[in-house]
Amino acid sequence: MIFKKIKLLFFVFPFFLLADEYLSDEKYYDKGIELYKSAKFSEAFIIFYNLSIKGDRNSQFNLSNMYSGGIGTTQDFSEALKWSWLCSLGGEKKCFENLESLKSEVDEKTLEKISKNVEKLLEKELYKSQDIQYALKLGFWFEKFSPNIDFEKSYMWYSVAVTGGLYKAMKVRDKVRKKIENEAVIKLQKEANKIYTNIKYFVNKNGDQK
Repeated sequence: MIFKKIKLLFFVFPFFLLADEYLSDEKYYDKGIELYKSAKFSEAFIIFYNLSIKGDRNSQFNLSNMYSGGIGTTQDFSEALKWSWLCSLGGEKKCFENLESLKSEVDEKTLEKISKNVEKLLEKELYKSQDIQYALKLGFWFEKFSPNIDFEKSYMWYSVAVTGGLYKAMKVRDKVRKKIENEAVIKLQKEANKIYTNIKYFVNKNGDQK
């Protein structure tokens, strides 16, 4: 879904985006703010969208608000919720504060669909970028944010994060471990090792397993 939208944006606004290829992300973001303040909302939306894909939390916050309000794009509560979730997983408090109101705007079926979308996006980015921070985000997701809290999956992803060198995840991993039966822990440890090995050695630049 996301990648289809990117292709469309590049097709509709090729010259606008081409000129911005040489800007740093910080200056690109500042241009988005300037465009927004000048009421050029559709152009600002493109900038915030492109930076959100790259994980910029301020852009994700702005994008969520634009989807929620129908500013520069069609009003879409499901997209607003998705980007607010992703922003919250990055530790942005202002995004977390919007979650409950956005969740109240969608039905249970849509909520479940969006949550699965978030999970798939995080996993894809983890394998594609080999950035172990995404494993930490998945741990947080299943422990704190998912409509279906799953401590076993949370423990597994925290374990992957620790193995990848994010030792700050060790404390939360061990906290979650206390909520899981010993038999399940052994299986989850083996699965975490398998996942980390695949990420480290058997994934190509597109995030696909070799």
